[in-house]
Amino acid sequence: SSAAAFRAVAKSRHSAKRFEVNRTIPCSVLSDIMETTLSSPSGFNLQPTHVVLVSDSELKTQLSEHAMLGPGNSFRAKDCSMLAVFICDVQLHKRIPRILQLERESGMRDVNYLASFPVVTSFLLSGGGASNGVVSRAIKRVATDMISPIKPAPTIESVDAWSYKNASFLAATWVLSATSHGLATCIMEGFDARRVSQTLLIPLDRYRIPLMVATGYEYIEENKEGCDSLKQSKKTPRLPIHDVFFSNTFGEPWINPLLSTNNENIDYDPASIPSDISDAVGIRQDLSLVLPSAK
Repeated sequence: SSAAAFRAVAKSRHSAKRFEVNRTIPCSVLSDIMETTLSSPSGFNLQPTHVVLVSDSELKTQLSEHAMLGPGNSFRAKDCSMLAVFICDVQLHKRIPRILQLERESGMRDVNYLASFPVVTSFLLSGGGASNGVVSRAIKRVATDMISPIKPAPTIESVDAWSYKNASFLAATWVLSATSHGLATCIMEGFDARRVSQTLLIPLDRYRIPLMVATGYEYIEENKEGCDSLKQSKKTPRLPIHDVFFSNTFGEPWINPLLSTNNENIDYDPASIPSDISDAVGIRQDLSLVLPSAK
């Protein structure tokens, strides 16, 4: 089934510690990864992310020796087949006309959406990279905070935060697509973005560099018997489901109904709730005493 296929890909993904050198990703595979990655969602369909695909050995060496932080990242950047450098636009107003034209040509949006598109996107996402953007966002936050008790209002966030968030959607799709082709990946944040921008000629006045993904073929180590075998690294630990997923309200543990008897909840020990979550739950309960209920 599709679910089983996706589950297999998602669970087989892991951060590769080492890559085989001098391996090239076939063009057909790379093309498929790029086409799949383009299907990633983005807010308002603004598609603010670009990817610089670094396969040139000299450039990878420059990045490895002069921009990467830590020996692990340095080795991965140099040895991988392809270093995918994700960059995101923070001057989003410059993208609006082109995206609006694409939306009109697609014929998928109604006229009301197209008419409001420039106004809504400009209000929520203007001010990226500009000093007056800080003042503008502060004013918008005050205004929306005043409106929120009366009716729903947008949450104003920085353009950088919004663009970073959207870049992560694209990176996640790239990683899973590469994994589906049997490639190994490692998402890396340890680098000097200023030096990366100088090496790859990325204008930092408009773009940010949230992350890179080393992509290629995981290093195969020869075992004691002289046979090649992929050294399976242990999976890094993950929090249990009830620490991550809540039921209806924050801190309320999600209970799998399949594990319940006669639709009755399984006994759950509040003492097992981690302190960071239990403290937040206490704050939530205190707020419920002073904040009016939504009507």
